[in-house]
Amino acid sequence: MKITHDPPLVVAINGLVAGMLGALAVTVMVRLGRTVMGGDRQTEGTDAADGISAGEALSEASDLPPAMNQVTATFVQKVATGLFGTSLTSEQQAQAGMAWHLAYGGFWGMLYALVQASSRVPKSVLGPTWGVAVWAVGPGWLVPKMKLMLPPTQQQPRLTTMVIGVHAAYGAILALVMHLLRGDDETRRGTSR
Repeated sequence: MKITHDPPLVVAINGLVAGMLGALAVTVMVRLGRTVMGGDRQTEGTDAADGISAGEALSEASDLPPAMNQVTATFVQKVATGLFGTSLTSEQQAQAGMAWHLAYGGFWGMLYALVQASSRVPKSVLGPTWGVAVWAVGPGWLVPKMKLMLPPTQQQPRLTTMVIGVHAAYGAILALVMHLLRGDDETRRGTSR
């Protein structure tokens, strides 16, 4: 097996792109999950120009996946008011929230790419494991601490399992996109490490 050594900046940029694509996939998966579980009560389409509050984001049922647009919109609203002393409209919250989620996914993708480039752990193991680690730091710890969603201990076990699974899928997508972006010799031979 030949390991290519791309410059760290190339690895990081590839990770950024892969992470953003993974975050976009997570957003789609969560929205589909909410629809399948019968909880499509998102704030998109509301007329409230003031946006949404942390209380609205926390009012979700404990057996539904969190509404991604509510969690990210509430986060950017907290940043806007806390750091910049301004309030965002609902539309601004949605747009900035999506941008934040993609940037967050890209950040984790860059870190993954740098770790993966110097690791001998198979991508099929490292990717999903990385995704679960992202869940542990984000939805498992920081997001509940910021009062943006219920902590895992207050959610239904099937919901926690589903959200962890979606993040494992993020990691798998991240690993796959990185593999494709690198254009490894392994890709051309049809094998993977």
